[in-house]
Amino acid sequence: MRSLAYAIACGALFAGTSVQAQSMDITGVKSGSITSADWNVSGPNGYIVDTENALEVGYGGSAETKVKITPGHASFESGVAVSGALASATSNSGLDITINNNSTNQILSVEQFGSTIIPAGMGFYMQDRTGNAEGSNIYTGYGQNDFATLQDLWPSVGEGIFAYSSFDFTVVSNDQTLYTLSGYMSLSFGEGGVLSRDYGLTNGLGPVLDPTSVLNGFTSAYDNDVAYAFAWDSTDIDFDLNALIGPGGSQTIYYRTTVTSWTTADCLDEVTCLVAYSGFGDPIGRGGGISFASFAASDVSTFDVGPNTITGIVFDPVDVDRFELIDATFSGGAVPEPATWISMILGFGMLGAALRRRRVLSYS
Repeated sequence: MRSLAYAIACGALFAGTSVQAQSMDITGVKSGSITSADWNVSGPNGYIVDTENALEVGYGGSAETKVKITPGHASFESGVAVSGALASATSNSGLDITINNNSTNQILSVEQFGSTIIPAGMGFYMQDRTGNAEGSNIYTGYGQNDFATLQDLWPSVGEGIFAYSSFDFTVVSNDQTLYTLSGYMSLSFGEGGVLSRDYGLTNGLGPVLDPTSVLNGFTSAYDNDVAYAFAWDSTDIDFDLNALIGPGGSQTIYYRTTVTSWTTADCLDEVTCLVAYSGFGDPIGRGGGISFASFAASDVSTFDVGPNTITGIVFDPVDVDRFELIDATFSGGAVPEPATWISMILGFGMLGAALRRRRVLSYS
């Protein structure tokens, strides 16, 4: 399974004569877990294939969690994909960004902090496991089927929610939440097998009624008989930091993301399974913000899935030029230093995961 993206690229540019008066330390965190009916494995990366079921097919999931830190780049990425009854996976990743005031007599003031949410996606689709899986990963390496629909999962799953995907993203400093955004999608059957599709977004103010107000280009990437998925475009976010860092002091900003997917649906046969996936990243390949046409067919057993079918999931990082300390200045002291601006490049992504035509959903 290739990486999905929460990518943060950062390169510091210092102005003024006090280049050494401030510095930044970055460390990463990551964890994850995958479960099925008979297995529970902890770890940030990997996958499990549980064949202890009536069909003897692979149930379980995969998790991708990567943190990369170099002198000019830092990134954290999360993505999960699952299939089979009682299958679930979670990926956690993040960065601890510590701003240091190396001055011995001046206060560093940082008014605002800015970042960019990279295009991302999550959802569900009916998979066809015919042939060999791309990358040898049965959860991400197979594409969409053209003979069974989401409705066909009834009555094997019964009433209630049978598939769920979500993401949670927060930025915290000094025990204060500076930014938060969560989203979910679900599939459920009501009385008589009526299929329901649901989604929701929540930020620090409560439920978000207009998704485009918090995620640019929020759109339905797929909403048809065999797939249900959302995607969104690159979105800048700014929040007040209002940090006053004394001489020799520091302040840490904690970026955290969690993506989760689970299902309770058995595969219909040896090659037909429901896949639930989630990630923070770029579902590009589809061009970001462009909604695919829904499939149309009078006979679901013979319908043509057309050119926009899902052919697998690729989690792949993308960098965006947007990560800033805004209005970072020094003041006070016997010999005031010139005002100093710090700018960096940092992008982080939510897997996403998405669907490219290959055509695979991938980051480009």
